Amino acid sequence: MFMADLKVRQLDERVARALKLRASKRGVSLEEEVRSTLMASVAGKREAFRRRAEALRAAASARSATGSDSARTIRRERDASG
Repeated sequence: MFMADLKVRQLDERVARALKLRASKRGVSLEEEVRSTLMASVAGKREAFRRRAEALRAAASARSATGSDSARTIRRERDASG
């Protein structure tokens, strides 16, 4: 797996202090704390996307189970407009 190097410039000092404090409390390096924080952020967004996609699939499945047919809807709208 490719591993990237990342340098963050002009990071707010309060953010840097908070990260250092969290790293110290966990007994890890600042680098490890930043890595963990970034990975958790990305994983959280992936999980949120997965949940939204699952909900959309379930809603689409429920619509198709009730007999919703896009072709029927298109024909009805086409015929109504003359």
